[in-house]
Amino acid sequence: ELCTRLSDEDTAIRFLQEKGILHQQRLCTRGHAMKLTVERNGKAPRWRRCRKAECKTEVSLRTGTWFEGLKLDFRTAVLFIYSWSNDYCSTKFCSKELGLSTNCSVSWKRLLREVAAESLLSNPLVIGGPNCTVDVDETLYAKSKFHRGRREPKQWVVFGGVCRETGESFLVPVANRSSRTLIPLIRQYIRPGTTVMTDCWAGYRSLSREDYTHLRVNHSINFVHPDDPEVHTQTVESLWAQVKRSNKLRCGTRRSELDSYLCEFMWRRRLRPNEDPFDKILGDIARNWPPL
Repeated sequence: ELCTRLSDEDTAIRFLQEKGILHQQRLCTRGHAMKLTVERNGKAPRWRRCRKAECKTEVSLRTGTWFEGLKLDFRTAVLFIYSWSNDYCSTKFCSKELGLSTNCSVSWKRLLREVAAESLLSNPLVIGGPNCTVDVDETLYAKSKFHRGRREPKQWVVFGGVCRETGESFLVPVANRSSRTLIPLIRQYIRPGTTVMTDCWAGYRSLSREDYTHLRVNHSINFVHPDDPEVHTQTVESLWAQVKRSNKLRCGTRRSELDSYLCEFMWRRRLRPNEDPFDKILGDIARNWPPL
């Protein structure tokens, strides 16, 4: 349907103007109204000089917009954004359906993960509160490398939490699992008065001195406290399963890009029921990179 609606570059440009991503009108440096022209000879669309003889200004349609510096034609870009937002954007799909090289599709995926990250940063989420329970835990990501026949695992840590009542969650890569690292993150992401559920890792011991009710389950013995079935961390364990399944589908993640992949995962997880992910990502672009 979108392919039919965006039949050519003109309709794609109008679509992006309607979404607030491209200028709908523009003034030259002297304050005169400019006219948008789309050439038929393959040249890029431009805001043409106003009719005042002393001006004669020309400006690229991309200048001052999120598209500045990007070379992909507008129609293909919109179709790519649609595919990425709906989570079917494999390299094979991009090559076959959109005619994109591997490098181009990888670059655009990275670009949209940056949009997702900016959306999260501009709408920080603090979870929990009185009468709420938040399960927190850490998980290890491991990527094996082979050097002269010897296997050397490379590991990094991700810390996260899930509110049982609302389903709201957070994820953040961390340098280590020490108390100095974990406790400040709990303060940052979890409201005071929350019941915080953890395992018996030493990094959580000082949590009892904070403004939280701290309950623990010993995973070396059981995953649910034998005296209280509500004392467990299975909610956050389910989150880890989703994160790692997503990571496996993309055949692993580079450590340098882990932050952005976690942002993409959280961006998708925050989508409300029946919310259109395509409209959401376009709205995020328009809000955070309005035409200047």
